[in-house]
Amino acid sequence: MSPAFSRAVHGTRAVFGGALEWDGADALDPIAMAVTALGMGVPILIGVLIGRPNIGLAASLGAMWVGAAPRGASLKEHWQIVRDIVAAAIAAAVAAAIVAQHGPWSDVGLVLVAGAAALLGGFSRPMAVASQRFIIFATIGIGVAAHTHNRIALVVLIAEGALWAALCALTIGVVARRFDIGQIVASERGSTARFEQKFRRWRGTLRTSTAWSYPVRLMACLACAAAIWGAFPQHHYGWIAVAFALLTQRQSDNLIAKVSQRALGVAAGVVATEVIAIHPLPDWALVAIISTLAALSPWLRNRSYAAYTAATTPLIMLLTSGGETIGQGLLIDRFIATLIAAGLVITAFLAARRLMPRPSPDNRRSG
Repeated sequence: MSPAFSRAVHGTRAVFGGALEWDGADALDPIAMAVTALGMGVPILIGVLIGRPNIGLAASLGAMWVGAAPRGASLKEHWQIVRDIVAAAIAAAVAAAIVAQHGPWSDVGLVLVAGAAALLGGFSRPMAVASQRFIIFATIGIGVAAHTHNRIALVVLIAEGALWAALCALTIGVVARRFDIGQIVASERGSTARFEQKFRRWRGTLRTSTAWSYPVRLMACLACAAAIWGAFPQHHYGWIAVAFALLTQRQSDNLIAKVSQRALGVAAGVVATEVIAIHPLPDWALVAIISTLAALSPWLRNRSYAAYTAATTPLIMLLTSGGETIGQGLLIDRFIATLIAAGLVITAFLAARRLMPRPSPDNRRSG
C-alpha cells in the first residue's frame, strides 16, 4: 500500500469514525432542553392558535438563533451571553431585510456584508463569535426575506422571537441557578486591553494575509454559490450559501474532518426532512415536531456534532418553508447543494493554505 493511499484511508476512517462517535459523558441538561423547546414551541403554538402558522414560524426562527445560548454562572454573565446573541440575531434580520429582493445585487450584498462581518471578527474573540453567528443568521434570513411580502414585519417577528427566547433563557436560568439544576458554562477571562489597544492591534493585522484568509475564503465561496444558483435557476441551489455558512469556520484546525462530519449531518438532516415534511403536516404535528427537535438539539450538541446537525437541519428547513410542503425535488436539490458547499469549503481551505502562510499562534489570538 502506497504512503499516499494509506494516508487517505487513515483520513477517511478518522472522518467517518469521528462522525459516528457518541460522547455520553455529559449529564442530561433539562434546563437547556426546556429553554429551546419553550423558546421555539410557544411562538409556533401562538401562530397556530390565531390561524397564522407562518407568523409563528418567523418568530420561532428568531428564537432558534437565541434559544441555545449557553448558561452563565451568574445572571450578569448569562445576560451578557444572551445580549450578544440577540444583538447578532436582530442585526442579521435587519441586514437580510435590506439585502433581499434586489435580484443579482442581493448576492453582491450578501458577499460584501458577510466579508465585512468576517473582517470585523478579527477585532476580538467575542467579536469573532458574534460575526460567525451574524453570518449564519444573515444567510438564512436572506433566504426567508426573499419570499416575504413585508420584510419589516419579518424583522419585527424575528426580533420578538429572539427576545422571547432570551426571556425564557434568563428566567429559567435564574431558577436553575437557585436550585442548582443543569449545567453552566465556565466563563472565559476577558481581555484587559482597552478599545484603543485592540483597534491598533486589529488595524495592524489588516496588513497581513492572516487577517484576510477567512474573509476571502468566505466571500469567494459565497460568490461561487451565487454563480451556481444563477446558472441553474430551475434548481433550489440557494441552499448552497446556507450550507456553506453552516459548514465553514474561522479557524482551520482539523477543518477537513470537521467539515466532512458536519456535511454528513446536514445531508442526513435533509433526508430526515423528507420523512417529516414530504406530506402536509397538521398544525399540531408542526408544533410537536419543532418543539421536540428544538429540545433535542442541546442534548445532541455535546454528544455528536453530526447528530446535532442532522437534527437542526430539519428545523431550519421547516422554519424557512413557511409551513409549506417540502417536495422531494427540493430535498434532492438541497442534498446536492450540501455536497457542493462542503466541496467549496474544503477547496477554499486548501487554496488558502497553498497561497497564504499558516498563521502563527500569536496571530490566532483575538484580543
